[in-house]
Amino acid sequence: FLYARLILVMGVQLYSSRVILDKLGATDYGLYYVVFGVIGLLSFLNGTLSSGTSRFITFELGKGDKDRLRTTFSTTLISHILLAGIILLLGETVGLWYAHNVMVVPEGRMEAAMIVYQISILSTMISILQVPFTSEIMAHEEMNVYAYLGIYEACAKLAVVFLIIHTSFDRLVFFSALQCIVVLSVFCFYIWYSKKRFEEITFKKFFDRDIFKSILKFSGWNIIANLSNTLMSQGVIMLFNLFFSPVVVAAQAISNQISTALMQFVNNVRQAVNPQVIKLYADKQFIESQRLTFMSAEYIFDLLLLLGVPCIMVMPSLLDLWLVDVPDYAVAFARLIIVQDILGNFSAAFYTPMLAANKLSKNSIASVFLCIMQFALLWILFACGCGPLWARYLALMSGVIFSFVVKPYILWKD
Repeated sequence: FLYARLILVMGVQLYSSRVILDKLGATDYGLYYVVFGVIGLLSFLNGTLSSGTSRFITFELGKGDKDRLRTTFSTTLISHILLAGIILLLGETVGLWYAHNVMVVPEGRMEAAMIVYQISILSTMISILQVPFTSEIMAHEEMNVYAYLGIYEACAKLAVVFLIIHTSFDRLVFFSALQCIVVLSVFCFYIWYSKKRFEEITFKKFFDRDIFKSILKFSGWNIIANLSNTLMSQGVIMLFNLFFSPVVVAAQAISNQISTALMQFVNNVRQAVNPQVIKLYADKQFIESQRLTFMSAEYIFDLLLLLGVPCIMVMPSLLDLWLVDVPDYAVAFARLIIVQDILGNFSAAFYTPMLAANKLSKNSIASVFLCIMQFALLWILFACGCGPLWARYLALMSGVIFSFVVKPYILWKD
């Protein structure tokens, strides 16, 4: 189901990116990602809480305690509602100050940027509220539903592409608004399906302080790691915005989309494997959980090599075929990020058993140290006149350290 979804989704994404970049232009395309990057930086807590939500729902499902599972879902839902409120507060204060006083916006585009900024806050809040329902579907391993939603989302975004071609409105604002509508429709379906399908879904105020404390305790170290990762993913875009032209941001966005397309092939395997790894651990089948982790890591690494190496070799021709105008640095960014994805596979694979065992402290300490050092060094390099490729060089080195030193050591030691 996941691979059937992938074929259509990838085709739509590749075509959509080509048309959107052409119709918006590199400047507005880069501005879109910069604006969403501001909210992305503020919403680092969502990644942390998402991991905790998925882990605890899957863990309780593996144990088979339905009452505990119902209370866990309700507690995580209330937690995400609170988080959405925090994001709204931060977005309308700290984020708004940054957008007006620090963010570099091309002349004449401030009004459009502010409208897109407000849309980005709404889209982020919807995505946060969706997490408990997505976690339920993935925990129950109903991959067909997840696949169908992906196909719908791809078709809806294809419709968005055709609409922006023929609109007389500001295309950047119109594109952002339509994207938000798609996100909202997906969210509404998740609520409807989950309520209909899973008996533990309830909107009653079952808030268990002990479960909430367990999630917070679990998320405590993970918050630091996610803040560090968000600093690098969204922070790099903000540094590009400060030191370089929007074209460089557009090149980064293009390379990220290539990485996303490549990783979708392997994430389908991970999405099917990860719940099993956690459930086996919850059922105290530790050897089987470990074996599944190693088998999936080896398989995914081979798959990444098979897909990634040919892309690296023909990247200039691939981008010329895909895009109308290829932004500067896009080829180099894309090649380096594929290498990073291939080598970073082991880091992602080894994270799941840490998640299942609730042993994230050492990983988080290493993450915050490396990522903050990486961000600070990148800022210094850019200030000294170094080129934007240094962002990818440092990210690649950091990925290698995590994959082959930090996480293997932690798993072996613990």
